[in-house]
Amino acid sequence: MKKCNRTFYSSYLKKSLDYMVITTSENIEDAYLLYVQDGKDYLELGGLEKAIQNVVRLNPELADHLVFVLVHPGDSIERWESFSRKGASFPNYLRFINDEFIPDIESNLGVEKISKRGLLGDSLAGNISLNIALEKPEIWTHVLLQSPAVSEGDIRQLEALDLSTWNVYQTVGIYEDEFESAISEEKLYILTRNRQLYRSFLLKSVNVSYIESEAEHLWKVWERDLPAALQFFVKEV
Repeated sequence: MKKCNRTFYSSYLKKSLDYMVITTSENIEDAYLLYVQDGKDYLELGGLEKAIQNVVRLNPELADHLVFVLVHPGDSIERWESFSRKGASFPNYLRFINDEFIPDIESNLGVEKISKRGLLGDSLAGNISLNIALEKPEIWTHVLLQSPAVSEGDIRQLEALDLSTWNVYQTVGIYEDEFESAISEEKLYILTRNRQLYRSFLLKSVNVSYIESEAEHLWKVWERDLPAALQFFVKEV
């Protein structure tokens, strides 16, 4: 496994963001490319490296395909401003990812083709992942959402779009309606909103794997679930 730390300056956000590229082989021609929001947290709290190693152990033939691009938005305030629909930087973060970051990353990957292109995120990072995909739904094959903190406004974005090519992995805990944002100090009704989101996916004929568990809004829950989410990404067509 090779890890490369880099920075990217965004003219939309007017700042530099840290990111990391993880590859499981030196010779990747056909990429399964996964963009990970909250990348630093997935490394430090979510057990991402171990989960990647597990995927390769179970699917050794995929070692020549896997590419992970981990993006970190900054501190907790910057994260909320970028990832929440109420945040001041939300529109510009979407512009940064879709108009600046992804084109630059993919033009410099050095691969012949990208067979799978997905997004992974937890909580508000799940929300921004969903919104990134909704901007250009035709380019995405997989959206992996761990307890996404979506609002009704985010869900409404689905209504006019064709999402029939998507494969969605969506998990939520049955106690997550009680979670309050440390930044906005409001309940996010994560369980309720996820049930609404799931129904919307079904109405749009999305191939969705939806799982409710007896869990709260915690990293240890997402860490435990991550191997299954990555397995869904590499196996679901």
